[in-house]
Amino acid sequence: MRPLFTKLVLAALIPAHALTDAARADTIGGEEITVGVRSDARPFIWQDRNTNGYNGFFWDICTEAVQRAGYRFKAVNVETGKRAKFLSTGAGDFDLLCDPTTITLKRMQNFAYDGGAPHLEFSPIIFVANGSYVQQQRRAIAPKAAGNIPEGAPGKPTCNEVVSWLDRVEGDKPEAWKWWPAPRLRAADLKKAPPHAAEGFFGWFNFDFTLRRQPQGGDEKMKTFEVWGYVEGSTSEETVKLQATAQSRNGLMVCPRAMSSHEDAARAFCSGSLARYYGDVDMIRAALAGYSEDTGTRCAADFTPAAAGSYEPYAFVVSTRHFSDFPERLTLALYGMFEDGTVERLFTGHFPETQKSHFLGTLFRINSIPAGSDVSETKDRSGVVVDAR
Repeated sequence: MRPLFTKLVLAALIPAHALTDAARADTIGGEEITVGVRSDARPFIWQDRNTNGYNGFFWDICTEAVQRAGYRFKAVNVETGKRAKFLSTGAGDFDLLCDPTTITLKRMQNFAYDGGAPHLEFSPIIFVANGSYVQQQRRAIAPKAAGNIPEGAPGKPTCNEVVSWLDRVEGDKPEAWKWWPAPRLRAADLKKAPPHAAEGFFGWFNFDFTLRRQPQGGDEKMKTFEVWGYVEGSTSEETVKLQATAQSRNGLMVCPRAMSSHEDAARAFCSGSLARYYGDVDMIRAALAGYSEDTGTRCAADFTPAAAGSYEPYAFVVSTRHFSDFPERLTLALYGMFEDGTVERLFTGHFPETQKSHFLGTLFRINSIPAGSDVSETKDRSGVVVDAR
């Protein structure tokens, strides 16, 4: 994999309008690439239920850049599981993953020559996001998201047992909840479990993750619980697990919950089944707004914690498997779009009331490669030839 900084240096040495001209290759009769597309990452990219067409800031950037690079394209929907497999092994046969994918050192190492997907590489950084969480507003009624563990429960119940208990008491008033003495199920026993144990609320969790690990706090009895959600395969997953382990003490038991999409996460949060909802703040806002619009209800979300989140650099993932020069041609097209103001215009159109953060503003300026000149030598005012390189 070519290091990202090498691309930046090379692009900086090429006149910007040359980048644009090279990227605007004739697409008539051009080769066709396969674009893997997320359908649930609004406002960056999502699929319209009515038309089945795709929309979003990243969708517009991807399609324009691919055509400027001289290719035709076909879009293939990529759900969470396929996305995770593609990023880890390259499986899926996509030439471009049009998706807000966070650049991490771990992923870059996996794309290196001795990694699991050496034919993949990142595009230049396209966007800088804020990774954080929202929580239920105070006094919001969300008994399945947080509450007291009743008397009669084990001193340290597992998350599996808490979920099974909540499934059993659904419909009862919280003050009347009693502990259901469920047996301690192992992950390997789930296939043998009775139907009620694999459905409904109990079916929330991904049991490949070690939820049965005892919370911190020695012999301390767990008295309360909280359920925190995240989208499976996102970089928020590691954050949730670390924070859940750190905060499972002083009588509080935190259970992470993996969701298959932002749509599912928003539905769970707004219906009172999540105490916290982790992810990209822009995506969370869009998902909650979509839920409110679809249901005609207001979601009780407190965005205060989202003010201080993590730095999330987004890029596209590009493959050299079918077309070895595709990543480089796409990179030239992307820099040309930053230089000629296309990306700025698209941002304004998709985020009309959003002011760019300091990080995002700096990124846009860095990616706007100066025009420069067509020759390496030019004359100064005295007529002396100088090296303009």
